[in-house]
Amino acid sequence: VAKYCDGNLVVNSIYSNVDSNGSRSSVSYIVQVQNVSAQATRFSVRFAAPNVVAAQNGSAVATIASYQQLTVTLGKLQFNNPAGSGAPRPHEMLKYVQLTCPR
Repeated sequence: VAKYCDGNLVVNSIYSNVDSNGSRSSVSYIVQVQNVSAQATRFSVRFAAPNVVAAQNGSAVATIASYQQLTVTLGKLQFNNPAGSGAPRPHEMLKYVQLTCPR
């Protein structure tokens, strides 16, 4: 389990969704971030995977309450096939997720 912000936050899940229009598709990558501390924690997310459209760039800061979780859409990849064939698996994309906690 990846820990961030002095161990206060963990990414407890990463997954993808495929949307298709019959000839093209987009694969969205989503993480669930959980606060494992007794205090609210401010954080931002940056998703630095190559070729990603609408990627989180770290500019949005959110606060997650103690022992709660939030779902964050990281970004998406576009494909010229209806099934998203060739998309990296979600666990392969975790290395591009950066959570930071502004002080």
